[in-house]
Amino acid sequence: MNKTGALGCLCVLVFFMSACAGLKGENTADKPLAGEETAHEERYEAEDAQIRGKIIRQTDKEGFSGKSYVSGFTEDGDKIIFTIKNEKDGFYDLVFRASGIGGKKENTIYVDGRCEGILLTEESDVFLDSVLKRVYLTRGEHKITLEKDWGWLDLDCLYLKESAPMDDEVYQAAGALADKEADACAEELMKYLCGIYGEKILSGQYSLYGPDGKEIQLINRLTGEYPAILGMDMKDYSLTAAEHGAKPQVTEWAEEYWEKGGIIALSWHWLLPDRYVRGEWWQALYADETTIDLDAVLNGRDKEGCELLMKDLDRMAMELQKLQKQDIPVLWRPFHEADGGWFWWSRGGPDCYKKLWRLMFDKFTREYDLHNLIWVYSGMGEEWYPGDAYVDIIGEDIYPAKSCISAQGDKFLNALDYTDTVKPVMLSESGFLPEPENAARDGIYWLGCLLWGEDYLIREPGCGGHSDHLLPGSVIKNFYNNDKVITRKELPDFKEIIALSES
Repeated sequence: MNKTGALGCLCVLVFFMSACAGLKGENTADKPLAGEETAHEERYEAEDAQIRGKIIRQTDKEGFSGKSYVSGFTEDGDKIIFTIKNEKDGFYDLVFRASGIGGKKENTIYVDGRCEGILLTEESDVFLDSVLKRVYLTRGEHKITLEKDWGWLDLDCLYLKESAPMDDEVYQAAGALADKEADACAEELMKYLCGIYGEKILSGQYSLYGPDGKEIQLINRLTGEYPAILGMDMKDYSLTAAEHGAKPQVTEWAEEYWEKGGIIALSWHWLLPDRYVRGEWWQALYADETTIDLDAVLNGRDKEGCELLMKDLDRMAMELQKLQKQDIPVLWRPFHEADGGWFWWSRGGPDCYKKLWRLMFDKFTREYDLHNLIWVYSGMGEEWYPGDAYVDIIGEDIYPAKSCISAQGDKFLNALDYTDTVKPVMLSESGFLPEPENAARDGIYWLGCLLWGEDYLIREPGCGGHSDHLLPGSVIKNFYNNDKVITRKELPDFKEIIALSES
């Protein structure tokens, strides 16, 4: 952008000469990056960077810049370290020219040794831009490291460019619920959520055993606080679990935490009926362990399967009605992480997924008059998004590297692109806690952060001690004791607000 006429002519000339050369590896990437029209300040070639592990230099794939590209990232510890220099403090996009091998890949980016985010790279026969957006860099020299997570990557080079400014309207969510007949409890909670959005972050924690779970106890011991949001799983309300003797108490625990002043978030690792399960019944949520043809179920070719799924939905709706009768709103998060492909609800692709989501929405709201739900989408991708008429909040599930405290602005900004309307965006499942001061500096205010439990907090099963393995206690304390983070005691009295609105 803003090129002088001479510079523009020069770029056109370089592009023309490169195209005419038609020689593999002869700087064919000196033209602007794929999909880009912006001039980049400087290119850092992968073959000139520091390489660790079993990464190798290659020249087989056409279109690379410089003398070669690097390939591999197949072994733990494989990494490449770029030394870059920027001229001023500010926010920058890190643009890696790369392609995934055998599918899209996620790998970890570090800046000066701190985890900054996860780079998503699409599979391609050519090198494409993979961008980590809005990384804050002080003026001077920095080490940018790409380290294997999923691995399997061809990497040509790195560019640095200034980030676009944040849109002033990002946090101006109207808060109108997708369910046009929503109960007062859901409306009042949503009104509150939109009111704090962009200014505060709600603390949240998943717990297998509700308000008295080891995770909740541990957080209280470490911080003296309780999470504003209690997250729980409705998995054992699936008919398959009931048939195998499960006796869940989640709805009772939800009532208890609501009475103590907290907000309830419920997910559903939906277990399929036994007829679709290859192995053990408790594995019936995984795509690889099940045989369901979701398209056949949804389009009437598998009538028995459709009837079985409808019975499960009936059971779940009736369980959620218990909370509705108590005027308890629920952040309802079904069908998460579809983009990953590991759960059965991703079978059949985005079209089947969206049809299943809308079927549940219509069945719950129309047939069962369930109007206490705030619908949270965390399918993890724009192509899976069911539509604004079926979603209230966008959730992202993020598990970066150990001890990451960055605001993960790249993931936040990507989630904004799922829709043209403004919907609150939250960390609906998280393996990290964003450092609140970093979030404020970056202008990245997730609506809430629901930290996953078990080994992210607990030292070992049956032991309530804290483990620093993934999340240091100092990070938890800093998060919960920061004035930008809302804990349970700082929430308003929702029961009183709802009663007044209904009077």
